[in-house]
Amino acid sequence: MLTRSLVILAALAVAGLWLWSEWLGAQVARRHPPAGSFVSFDQGRLHYRERRAEGEARGTVVLIHGASSSHADMLATLGPELPRYRIIAFDRPGHGWSDRLEGDAMADPARQAAALMRGIDAVVPERFVLVAHSLGGASATRIALERPDRLHGLVLLGAVTHPWPGGISWYHHPTTWPLVGPLFTRLVGVPAASTLLDSGAESVFAPRPVTPGYLAAAQIELLLRPETFRANSQDIAATLDFVTAQAPLYRGMKVPVIAITGDSDTIVSPVIHSATIARQAPQGRFVLLPGVGHMPHHAAPEIVAAAVDELAGRRSNLASLAGAAARRD
Repeated sequence: MLTRSLVILAALAVAGLWLWSEWLGAQVARRHPPAGSFVSFDQGRLHYRERRAEGEARGTVVLIHGASSSHADMLATLGPELPRYRIIAFDRPGHGWSDRLEGDAMADPARQAAALMRGIDAVVPERFVLVAHSLGGASATRIALERPDRLHGLVLLGAVTHPWPGGISWYHHPTTWPLVGPLFTRLVGVPAASTLLDSGAESVFAPRPVTPGYLAAAQIELLLRPETFRANSQDIAATLDFVTAQAPLYRGMKVPVIAITGDSDTIVSPVIHSATIARQAPQGRFVLLPGVGHMPHHAAPEIVAAAVDELAGRRSNLASLAGAAARRD
């Protein structure tokens, strides 16, 4: 009798957590509905937001977000700093309001790069400056390698570009497993993540304070939808092998690269990633921001804007801004 009761209680707990995770995901989706446009393919749609330039446009900037995020973070932060540019901010496949398109296979950054370029080609006929943050750097560097004719240049913000020691956090592995993954996501992943949004934000911004209103403006809650949470873990799990294979190719990069990062970034090592790709890329440049963590676009958006100006062929004060930042160390 006791065994039967325990089984019933366990079944009820599993069902309860599953239903709660689905309910939470639905609530989050209602709080942050899609506010942009879609590019449609046979496999689904990619969501993007466009912000038109004020007056005559200096050019076009395409933004690619990192892990646990969506287009909203970079658009909210960099949009005000780039008023004279047309800005297109995509949700990567499986994030924000973009469909996963090819299902689990879309975790491959090369597939994401191809899908994003299909979307970009549909709405951006002109050459553009590509700006990518964190995990988005893996796909962005792939785009720069494969489609250099479409880019004026690449700005990397605390970007993942190279293999790193230590692998990934343990919980990303069971989240990606067939059959087990959906269950683990709803019973463990989403419930745990729902309690850690504030502390997670503090860790990526450290040692600086979190930008006021960041969680809402960046729509970070969208990560709590079960399918988005699982896609995020799949992306993280697939990236290490991908950058291990891709890193030797950076010596053949044909576009200018400006790698901007914080010297206090504990999420993505400045030495392993940004400094290294800046050395490898023939037209690479490294900008190190003292006292800044994993969110350089929040800490120094004016430096990101200056990098965009430089790559777009406009008058830029990047050198003076970067020099002033270095002297503050």
